[in-house]
Amino acid sequence: MKIGLSCLSALLLVAVAACSTPVPPRPAMQALSAAGNFGFSDRDVDPDTVEVTYRGAEVKVSARNPRADSRVVAEKEKVRDLALLHAARLAQERGAPAFRIVSEKTDSDIDVQSYPRCRPAPFWGPGFGYYGYRHGFGYGWPYYDYTCSENRSASTRAVSVIVIDLVAKPVSGDQSVSTAETITRLEKIYAGATYQ
Repeated sequence: MKIGLSCLSALLLVAVAACSTPVPPRPAMQALSAAGNFGFSDRDVDPDTVEVTYRGAEVKVSARNPRADSRVVAEKEKVRDLALLHAARLAQERGAPAFRIVSEKTDSDIDVQSYPRCRPAPFWGPGFGYYGYRHGFGYGWPYYDYTCSENRSASTRAVSVIVIDLVAKPVSGDQSVSTAETITRLEKIYAGATYQ
């Protein structure tokens, strides 16, 4: 019996430790199909046109004024750049020295959660309020009730969609972007970019 209880205790400790271990960060440049909740995807519109989408992970922001939080702007910039980096890598894989951005849209959704947090008033517990509950007077005597406040949390998730045309021979003034220069510039910035 003691061995069974010891094993059960050990298993419970391992389970609790596993639940409290934070998830390690994962590289941001992953396919959405591999990462699950963030990453890039692409589809061919025609042989020379590709649509690239990058969906960012959920990022916590200020619940007081989430739209004004600087992390929202930073996250939108990050997903736009990661979509552009994937687009440039696709252009490189297909042998295009340059590409032209046909259209792009970057946006973010803000999710605000609100829930009450209630605590007993100062006189709650064994004694006056507890007596009132035990004897059928409800949850505490009048004026010694629960005090409640509102707890809020907010998060953002940004998405960027970029459509590019692959350019085989760049011409001066055609608004094309160098594939190699784009990759070099963005890889310096986002080489170690991660998401939880």
